[in-house]
Amino acid sequence: MKLTCACIFISLIFLLKVNAATGHCTLSMNTDFGEPSPVYIRNDTYLAPNASSGFILLRRSETLLVGCPGTKKFVVLGNFTTDVNFLDVQCVSNKTFRAGRWVGQFKDIKCNSLPWFTAEETSVYCSGRHKLFRIGYQLRKFHTLYEACFDRELLSTLYVHHDISPASHLMQNSSSRPQFIEGNVFGKIKMSKVYAIENQRERLNSILGNNMDQQYITKKQFLNRGHLAARADFILRAPQKASFHYINAAPQWMRGNAGDWAALEEALRRRISKYGTSVKVITGTHGVCTLPDNQGIQKQLFLGIDENNNYVIPVPLYFYKLVYDPHKKRAAAFISINSSYYNSTMIEKLTFCSDVCDGNKKYSWLRWRSNDGTHSFCCNYEEFSKYIDYLPKLDVKKLFY
Repeated sequence: MKLTCACIFISLIFLLKVNAATGHCTLSMNTDFGEPSPVYIRNDTYLAPNASSGFILLRRSETLLVGCPGTKKFVVLGNFTTDVNFLDVQCVSNKTFRAGRWVGQFKDIKCNSLPWFTAEETSVYCSGRHKLFRIGYQLRKFHTLYEACFDRELLSTLYVHHDISPASHLMQNSSSRPQFIEGNVFGKIKMSKVYAIENQRERLNSILGNNMDQQYITKKQFLNRGHLAARADFILRAPQKASFHYINAAPQWMRGNAGDWAALEEALRRRISKYGTSVKVITGTHGVCTLPDNQGIQKQLFLGIDENNNYVIPVPLYFYKLVYDPHKKRAAAFISINSSYYNSTMIEKLTFCSDVCDGNKKYSWLRWRSNDGTHSFCCNYEEFSKYIDYLPKLDVKKLFY
């Protein structure tokens, strides 16, 4: 271990010396970036580190597009606030960059306030009559981070699609956790109020009967904003911030959110880091979670009511991630039942495929957190796509593991 660490240290010193001599730039993820952090675009894609070194390496004179999208958002260069919200910066040497006449350290390039991301409805249909939204930042043109298939009637996201790269485990640290935003997607529904504990209790009592909330909602168990595309799947701060849109969330019981679901997210990033190739991930919800009312009858759970008194914002029965490598044509689906209140008979009934992970050494990288009270399982693509039949069709030849 000491020899390995020494070799890494020597390699890093050598890399820095070479870059200083050749004029290349080497940026450390957690020491060379300013805050509030701008959006960084390189070769028309979001900036990301080298997966093996963990550093961002640029050639001399290579240019980045740096931006602070949004109203009254401006790029700051050192102590000077510009009157533009995006500009090109050029590598000079090591950590020094140029923007017009300004020359300074890369970490001194920042925004006057946090950049603004948006969710835009496209003309593309998904899962029948629903529309696909794209979420990202507008700099010269729109740069998409992830896409979401959204049901405007139920105010519910069927699935989101994004890529996870081998560098995703190198998530940049951040000084604060962003607030979720709703944009103009949810109409008159205020999503922050929907997720408030008081509203959860009110909705459960309305659906299940008086005081039934006391059986299900506690300090440790309640319905959380369950990320679909995980924050940590996005490496730099601005892309992480863009994951905090309510279109990228669904009501998820806390024990599962912090249990099996968190275990899956973390395990996938570790696996893809070793896998060495970016993969496509479709993360979605399916069905509606039920609980017995005060008469013992199973009732579907919803967190909202629209202006026509229709139930909206269903509590999903399932959360899932479909992982796909389009080059090797490998896929696998990982599913979590969104409830810790089901008995073994119910769980067996809800497990809709043969669990390809169970007892399979090829999935030793995935460890479910069995003490969270929820149940999760894995499917091959054929069985999964027969049950969840509204997703885009994939060309799959082998199992992803």
